[in-house]
Amino acid sequence: MPFIQAFKKRVAQYGAQTAFNRTLPFSEKEVLNELVPYLKKSLTLADVEVLSVEEAVQRAEGGDAGFTKALIEGSEPGAPGFEYRNI
Repeated sequence: MPFIQAFKKRVAQYGAQTAFNRTLPFSEKEVLNELVPYLKKSLTLADVEVLSVEEAVQRAEGGDAGFTKALIEGSEPGAPGFEYRNI
């Protein structure tokens, strides 16, 4: 039931078209790019790269090592995929 209640709120707030398409009313990529300095500092990362699904698929199909197609395809609005690599 919590899912239905949250979905009803989403329909009331953003409209049925947005709620059923599972789109977000903001750019998730822009928000993540703004958070890069925080992520690098708090997780002690050397580098952070934010890619859209389309960009990641192109890199995976281009033979770029380290891009898991299952992870890319599993990403959806509100639930981004992430991958850590040793450098």
